[in-house]
Amino acid sequence: MADLRRRGKVHPTRMVLADAVGSKMPTVRATMKEKISDAYKEMDLSMETLPADDVDFDAEAYKAAISRMQKGDVVTIFTPDDTHFQIALECIKAGLHVLIAKPAVKTLEHCRALVQAAEEQGDVLVAVEYHKRFDPIYTDARDRIRGLGAFSFFNSTMTQPKAQLDTFRTWAGKSSDISYYLNSHHMDVHAWSVSHMARPKSVSAVAARGCAEARLQPTDGRTIEDTITVISEWENDASVDAPGAVGTALYTASWVAPKADCHTQQYFHYMGFKGEIRADQAHRGYTGSTDENGFAALNPLYMKYTPNANGYFAGQNGYGYRSIEVFVDAAHAINTGATTVANVCAEGVLATIDSALYVTALLEAGRLSLDNEGCRVAIAYDDGSHPRRPTALKLQR
Repeated sequence: MADLRRRGKVHPTRMVLADAVGSKMPTVRATMKEKISDAYKEMDLSMETLPADDVDFDAEAYKAAISRMQKGDVVTIFTPDDTHFQIALECIKAGLHVLIAKPAVKTLEHCRALVQAAEEQGDVLVAVEYHKRFDPIYTDARDRIRGLGAFSFFNSTMTQPKAQLDTFRTWAGKSSDISYYLNSHHMDVHAWSVSHMARPKSVSAVAARGCAEARLQPTDGRTIEDTITVISEWENDASVDAPGAVGTALYTASWVAPKADCHTQQYFHYMGFKGEIRADQAHRGYTGSTDENGFAALNPLYMKYTPNANGYFAGQNGYGYRSIEVFVDAAHAINTGATTVANVCAEGVLATIDSALYVTALLEAGRLSLDNEGCRVAIAYDDGSHPRRPTALKLQR
């Protein structure tokens, strides 16, 4: 946001940062100064932070932030997964455009409620920050997949090192799990690629346990899975290659991997009736090595943190940056009447909240399956006016 401000894309003076813990704000401001304004030229970090520095905890500080904003302003929500729904709903009601960190919410019921609230507002853009949509390789893969006929098979993997557990120790297995955190990425890529011709019909899930719990040693009785694999069956439309054709998908996520050449190992394999795609996002043929940090696979396509020769931030082309900039640009275009929310949804570039229904159904069904000894969960479609929108999950014992 600081660089978007420097480029004149967000308000030059009105910026608010809200958290629940005011007492950590001095540390937050110091960290931003070190990592942003001290690292790059002309990065203005002036903003109001809430709650006040002497407040230990205020779960509703975001309401004070909303009160300081104007209709048509942009909000980004990067908070624990189980807090997304209420914050987003309040923002929508206030007429604010909302970009939510993945996953949007934890339940299909909540996702449907956000879709309804956004549609009732009419001129409010609500989307999920799925930055892989802006990776040029994944974008190309999605476009190629659409020419490969009916969907047959999808298999994705994302793993991160055990140290990630230390970062998320307060909410791992409580506010969310590793599937919500990582599987959501490739679920969105998959749904984004085939939702015009197929929809998920059932889900089951399996998980490995032991390593994460041994590392974090939770004392509150919570379960922390090491690795979760969500298995889904998809049905193709009758209009594609083979009427009644069924495809299968496996999405695997883990946070007990060893330290490797990159922070996240990630790849997928797609097969259609007429061809296949394989993508390894972790390795782009670009590596580096230093005495201090050793060998690493580099990926400036996501975010380029190295300043340019003149000392300015130069990561504007990274897909991590683009996912936010495109949302801000779309919100501005809606505010000025240059486009509409309906047009943005139809373009299919941003992961608008209506397009998040499949991913939310897959994630919640996976959690429901794990909590019921791996039982199969059916996804129902009972909305005649929107036949591709899932309406409920049904446990099949």
